[in-house]
Amino acid sequence: MTTTASESVQQLTERISDWRSPATEVDSDTRWVKNIALAGRDSRNGYQYSREALTEAASLYEHKPVFLDHAERLTKPFERSTRDLVGSIVNARFEGDRIRGDIRVLDTEAGRTFLALAEADQTPVGMSHVVLARRSNDRTQVEAIEEVVSVDAVMYPATTQTFRESTISSEEELQLLRQERDGLLEQVQQTQEELTALQGKHSLETKRIQMLSESGLPDFAITNEFREMILKEEDEQRCLAFIEERKQLIRQSSARTPSSRSRTETGKSVDDRMIVNLIRGRHVGSTLGVK
Repeated sequence: MTTTASESVQQLTERISDWRSPATEVDSDTRWVKNIALAGRDSRNGYQYSREALTEAASLYEHKPVFLDHAERLTKPFERSTRDLVGSIVNARFEGDRIRGDIRVLDTEAGRTFLALAEADQTPVGMSHVVLARRSNDRTQVEAIEEVVSVDAVMYPATTQTFRESTISSEEELQLLRQERDGLLEQVQQTQEELTALQGKHSLETKRIQMLSESGLPDFAITNEFREMILKEEDEQRCLAFIEERKQLIRQSSARTPSSRSRTETGKSVDDRMIVNLIRGRHVGSTLGVK
């Protein structure tokens, strides 16, 4: 059982199979399902919701969300996906020992699914609410509904004409918490591994940038392609070999006769193809100094 502010306040999940009545209306065109039962007095566990509790709680159902199925984590009923949102409750009222209301259905996949289920009278679907409630000291009566979390459309509800309560036992809650803990630990470990990988990549790139800075290569020789190749190369010796190879090509080209660069080439970005041509003496404009 999940307790909240005090030991007497519990999270209760109640299901009702006879939520429909002859007065229930399903209108797919306007997306309304009217006059359905949301809560009643009798519980299969041998106690009752007091008339006063239901009367006072009717207003708490107004504008509450309606979802397909319950939350994945029973211990976290407020964590719901918008993909499962059917619509909301309107015109909630206490009537004939039950809280009744209408559902304004959204034009969403979940909403359309719910309308199809509501129209199929023989489909084993029922309404279920998740509430925070306060019970009497002798546990025979629910004295007050403190909060309505949601109203959910669920498959295969209890085959009873009243309610069947589903509460979370201490052992079940402990098991759920352990599963949640294990999931969080797995996420933390995965995040740490990703962070370690990013730190390693950043450290490697920092070393490669420093290597290029101290290489003695002129700026024009460090093209974008060459820089990316050095940054991605994990083997330091291969990086040093690439740099030395480029330096030797530049040294060899420095002995050749300089030639003028075409004015039409001014302003063009330099890439590896151009640097190779430049080193071979096709577009050399000045003697290239190398440390």
